Amino acid sequence: MEGFPAVVRANRAFVEKDYSSAITFYTQALEDDEDNVSLLCNRSAAHYKLELYKTSLKDAEQAIAIDKNCTKAWYRKGLALHALGKKQDAFAAWKSALHVGGDIDTYLEIMTCLGMNIQDAPAAPAAP
Repeated sequence: MEGFPAVVRANRAFVEKDYSSAITFYTQALEDDEDNVSLLCNRSAAHYKLELYKTSLKDAEQAIAIDKNCTKAWYRKGLALHALGKKQDAFAAWKSALHVGGDIDTYLEIMTCLGMNIQDAPAAPAAP
């Protein structure tokens, strides 16, 4: 995989559960695109898998600073906060994500973290 771009190598390392290498490659990829929210969220996930919760939180917060509507970043922030024992802050982050919208898989994961059923989900805001 030597000739592949850093992001490809990072994603491959993550799938193979080589989280340390994934972090290294995500960091390399971020050198070329420091505002890439997806890369920050992925690196946050790799940090989380290694139980580096403060670093995971930092990446999630950086992603949110770039794109406040990134559901995955709010989700990652909630996971890191929860792991750090900051449950109320985690729930607040997850609730923020529910109001942002985003992909359905992340939405359902957040609802599970909050102990909610689909019937408990907040109503979607009206379209403009």
